[in-house]
Amino acid sequence: EYNLWNFQKSDTAYVFADMAYVRDNPSLNSKIIDSLSEGNLVIIHSEGYNDSKIRGFSAPWHEIIYVKDNEQKKGFIWLGLLALNGTKNKDGELFIYGFKKFRIATENDYQYYESELKVFNRDQRLITKEIFHATVDGQMGTETKILSGMGLQEIKNIHRIAFLSEACGTPTLYYYFAWNGKNLIHFPEKMSVSDAGVFYHDETILFPSEHKGDPKMIYKNIIDGENIAEDLDNPKFKETKSQKKYSWDGKVLSEIISFQ
Repeated sequence: EYNLWNFQKSDTAYVFADMAYVRDNPSLNSKIIDSLSEGNLVIIHSEGYNDSKIRGFSAPWHEIIYVKDNEQKKGFIWLGLLALNGTKNKDGELFIYGFKKFRIATENDYQYYESELKVFNRDQRLITKEIFHATVDGQMGTETKILSGMGLQEIKNIHRIAFLSEACGTPTLYYYFAWNGKNLIHFPEKMSVSDAGVFYHDETILFPSEHKGDPKMIYKNIIDGENIAEDLDNPKFKETKSQKKYSWDGKVLSEIISFQ
């Protein structure tokens, strides 16, 4: 079955869990033959085998190839222990993200994956990590991108995580983190969603290097479109536009609340 990792044979992947067990067969009941620490690189060596539900979500097992103690080894690993994606900035720092646990919906909150972004230095040592709640439900893929500092003071990179959708009514989600070389800072999120002929909702984030205005300001522009025509094949959308403003002082991000 399809999953957000979408790994194919010969793809490379990174260990996301703090410690991941490697087993002799694709099952929780099989023998543990080795362990790998976070940030280790592995190669996917098989198609997926029988799903197991661990930490509240299901994922298959894959045979992997990896190098440990200067020796090439093989074994099986549960996919949920691997990062969804990973990328490096120009300084060789590695950014990986993955799921820690699935949290079911409650009276006060939506369902979400407790997720984490981790940063490693060139020597594969963990620098920092930051938890975020990914409200993933029906998205078909994920991607990561390292942006520049986007004109913001004291920021080396902006790391963007995306969960992509191709289905009507299922949003594409974007999570942004600013990286100053030591810490990750949550930045505004954005989403886009539509249902053909019924509605659309689109958010755009503009950083200083994009809006060319005040270098301390970040803007989130929001457009909501609602079909006011009875014929869904010939929709006529009524648009509503709004904007959120954020101020960055080099250390703290603050939303600017305007009272009308």
